[in-house]
Amino acid sequence: MKIGIYCTVCRHELNLALATLHFAESSEYISDIAILITDDKNCAATRLTDKITIYSENFGSGYSRSIQDGGYDQIAARNYLLEKMEETEADWILMHDADDIYALDFYQYVVAVGIDSDAVTCSCYTVTTDLDLCAPANKVQLTGPALLVDPHTRAWKKSLGLRYVKSDGVEKFFSNHSRHCGVIFPEDITLSCTGSLYHFHLHALLNKRHSQKISGFPVLDYTLPENIRQFLENNNELFI
Repeated sequence: MKIGIYCTVCRHELNLALATLHFAESSEYISDIAILITDDKNCAATRLTDKITIYSENFGSGYSRSIQDGGYDQIAARNYLLEKMEETEADWILMHDADDIYALDFYQYVVAVGIDSDAVTCSCYTVTTDLDLCAPANKVQLTGPALLVDPHTRAWKKSLGLRYVKSDGVEKFFSNHSRHCGVIFPEDITLSCTGSLYHFHLHALLNKRHSQKISGFPVLDYTLPENIRQFLENNNELFI
């Protein structure tokens, strides 16, 4: 059983995405990685490595404008890559943001539970500038038997054939209706949940728009896995 990873990225975050995805590429459980540069000219696909393919299409730029006025069509971009992933040998699909990094053990976990599960929800820990782990206090919840921290469902079986749709009511608040979107899971799926240290969000290291809010998150009594710490230290030029 193999996992395919897809990642949509703007041009200025491509190097970050490549670094985190080269880290993922080392896992024997990863068969294919598809990266889409969403704000560049349309170009033929580039096979970067045995596992990584880079696509380039212009899906617009920015969320401040509507899609009709040239704003970023996040839904179309993500669905473009989902179609590409369905052409691969992967059995599972995993969403990866440029500012994400997953522990290599996570891919082994997905394969292990993949026989009996349709999707995987895991905790998502935010990495601080001191390389501590934090999370919003109101996003710690019990899901089934697992205590999850800021849970995200990012991995599912390719056979589900999922596609992104806009979130309900988004048009009431934003001109760009693709700003908030998601996949809709069937009600009868089997979900595997884990609170293990698998998924890490790096946006605080990039001084993104939520950085000030993140500074108020409580620091958790967990230690960043050593190989993730080493990756961040070895690639510190990518961060502030």
